[in-house]
Parts: sequence; structure tokens; C-alpha cells
Amino acid sequence: MEWLRPHLSAPVLLLAVAANLALGGVALARGAVSRSGFAGGVVVGTWILWFGGLASWALLLAFFLLGTGATRLGYSRKAAAGIAQEEGGRRGSRHAAANCATGMALATLLPFTSAPVWAVGLVSAFATATSDTLGSEIGQLYGKHPILPTTLRAVPPGTEGAVSVEGTLAGVLGSLVLAFFGCVLGLVPAALLWVPVVAAFGGALAESYVGAVWGRRQRIGNEAMNFLNTVVGAGLGIALALLAGSSAR
Repeated sequence: MEWLRPHLSAPVLLLAVAANLALGGVALARGAVSRSGFAGGVVVGTWILWFGGLASWALLLAFFLLGTGATRLGYSRKAAAGIAQEEGGRRGSRHAAANCATGMALATLLPFTSAPVWAVGLVSAFATATSDTLGSEIGQLYGKHPILPTTLRAVPPGTEGAVSVEGTLAGVLGSLVLAFFGCVLGLVPAALLWVPVVAAFGGALAESYVGAVWGRRQRIGNEAMNFLNTVVGAGLGIALALLAGSSAR
């Protein structure tokens, strides 16, 4: 699938800009992103398509669609409870930066190396972001008994750092979808399909713990936690891929 790989050429760059302007315009018209989200999404999408190739860009699009769908699911109920995404669920540039900066950094490496570990890290980053978004949005909506990981005590839905069985399962399912998609696109070897799922779970646990300890005290914002989440997920994915490669020798 050579056509899915990075091709650093002027025509590809122009195509990347045009494609992301078009899709960003649709997202803006549909109310999925704010104006800043449109601008940020065009930058993120162009960068990932230019450096990471069509496969990486398709993965980014899958994350965006799943995350947007989860945010809009039961939005009126979440809004009534005061736990819904601000701005009517529209994503802004800070959301794009927080969730995609790690993936952008890893995508930058792909044209210059054939080592699969960096692509696995990229998939792990987006699998982690997907897991976090689905876990939060669906957990807030359907989670019956959310608890804090630091105390294991029950807390109200929407509490910073809280986890629930329903939200956790939704997050695992989301990361599995992204991992499988990454495998189909040739970014993740079939033997390493499990890596982004495990990495995403680890990233989600790390964010829940940080949210429970610092987020509730307003020492760290949600975007910073989302960025940390993807860094941990990508780092775990890379480490697990390297360990799996070493043990296979």
C-alpha cells in the first residue's frame, strides 16, 4: 500500500491543504468545530497528511469522527447535568493541539525511517486520545457508579479523574477500533495489534490519576491532561513495540 505512505512533494502538500480546508469547512458548517478549531484542524490535518501520509491522516479522521460522535451522544442530558463539552460540543484549536500534538511529532519521523515502532507510537497516541474521549463522554452519560482511582470512593458523574466500568469499556473499545484501523492501514503489524490497546489503557489510567490528584485542585487543565495522556500512551506503545520486537528475536 505504497500510496498510503508519506510522499514529501509539492503536489501532495497542495492536496493536503485543499483536503483539510474542505473537510474543516464541512466540520465548521456542521457545528463540530469552532472557528479556532477549524484553523487548528487544518494545520493538524495538513501536517499529518504531509508527513505521515494518507494512512496517518485517515487515522486522524477516524479519531475525530468517533470523538465528535461521542461528544454529541446525549449532549442535552450532559448539558442539563452541567458536564457537557463547552461551546455546544464544538472543538477548538486547543483541543486539536492537546489531542494531536504527540501524533504530529511522531508523524514527522515517518518519512525518514522505516522502523515500524514510530508508526505504532502514532497509532497508540490516537488510540489513547480516542479512548479518553469515548471513556469520558460515554462514562458521564451511562456510568452508574463512577469512582476515583486514588480513593476508590464513589463520586458524581463528571468528577475530574473519575472512572466507571461503562466508560472504561467504551474507551477500550474505541482504542481497539483505532488499533484495528491502524493495522488495516499498514501502520501496525498484525502481531502488535494489542500494543495500542494496552498503551491507551495505560494512558487513560495515568490521566485519571493525575486528574484525581491535580485536576480537582485546578493545578492542571483539561487540555494539559489530554496532552499528557497521549504522551504516556505513545511512550507505552513505543516501549511495548520495542520489547515485543526484542523478545521475537
